[in-house]
Amino acid sequence: MTEKTDLLTKTKAACRHLYEKADDARKKLASSQAVQNARERLAQVRIKPALAAGVVFLKKFTLEQPKTASFIYTCLFCTLSIRFFDEPLAVARMETESAPFFTVLETFNPSGWWFFILLFLWLTYMAAGGLSLTTDAFEKNLSKAKAVAFIFLTLLVSSAVTFVLNIVIGRYTPAMLDSMHLYGFSAFRMRVAETSFPSFGAQSIWAVAVATGSFLPRLSKLFYALAFLVTLSLVMTAECYLSDAVMGAYVGVMMYGVAKWIVSENRENTPLISL
Repeated sequence: MTEKTDLLTKTKAACRHLYEKADDARKKLASSQAVQNARERLAQVRIKPALAAGVVFLKKFTLEQPKTASFIYTCLFCTLSIRFFDEPLAVARMETESAPFFTVLETFNPSGWWFFILLFLWLTYMAAGGLSLTTDAFEKNLSKAKAVAFIFLTLLVSSAVTFVLNIVIGRYTPAMLDSMHLYGFSAFRMRVAETSFPSFGAQSIWAVAVATGSFLPRLSKLFYALAFLVTLSLVMTAECYLSDAVMGAYVGVMMYGVAKWIVSENRENTPLISL
């Protein structure tokens, strides 16, 4: 009995010793420079070509179908933002006082008042054209009135799309999160004042900025920068979520193209929606 026990013990010890040697050899082999170099080369061979091919595909897709690509990228960003960024960012902004710069920008953003401002400008130019004493003055004022009318059209179309999306999607505003702890969506919500996707403030400023920039190309970058700052102020003051602002800006920019299609003389031969 004792001999069998000693033999079993010796066998176990030998097996343990062999296992430890094998494990040490495996660790040494894994830590050797040759194996590490081989792993790096294999990883590069597998990953780099795939990444390079993916980058080439995205570049080609974006260049060949810019409208489709911009729509997909915007939707993907908004989806990620809704899932991970919007709520914590809004809570953080509501718990801290916003910088005066952003507060002033958000306060003085005309938003819904753009319609009255543009209508006033259109009437002013039309009246100035009617009182013009020369043909040149009349044509200049008429041209300005047409430009204001186009900006008004861009704002009208983008506002209509934003209004419909707000009702259909029915996303609660950050104010609802603050007062009633509601975060999410309630489809076909008719109370537009309680919805924010897309943001009316971002949509209106971008629609006006892009349309105005088309008539004043030298100042277009200034208009875009101002629109960006106003959009940022809406997020920083928790007037809307990040995804709301991004989608609002997207709608404002895209509806400029729709307005151009509406006033185009070759509208019948030009598709409204093109990839």
